[in-house]
Amino acid sequence: MIGFAGTEEAQLYRARGRRDPFVPLVALTMKSSSSGLLGVESIDDIQIEGVVMDPDPRKSVVVVNGSVLKTGEEVGSVKVLSIRGDGAEFSVNGVEEFKPLYKDEVKHKI
Repeated sequence: MIGFAGTEEAQLYRARGRRDPFVPLVALTMKSSSSGLLGVESIDDIQIEGVVMDPDPRKSVVVVNGSVLKTGEEVGSVKVLSIRGDGAEFSVNGVEEFKPLYKDEVKHKI
């Protein structure tokens, strides 16, 4: 800001206990954190935390071990082959397998 005398003054935002509106709520680095997928060696190491389906299959995403991935994306030894509403198909170290979103409940007869 330029003052009346032509001098430059720095304007500071004083939060006073409130959130700074000039700081983004979500950083770009939070979009995909691949560290949870780097140690995956088999489909058993994968945990699906959520699936977001879009009418355009290219825009659907799966949340896996803290990472958000689209079809075709690959992190370490994990590649997403396809995404469905009930889970996703992965290739882990060259082995292709479907991982369901929810584990099937085993019903025991009494």
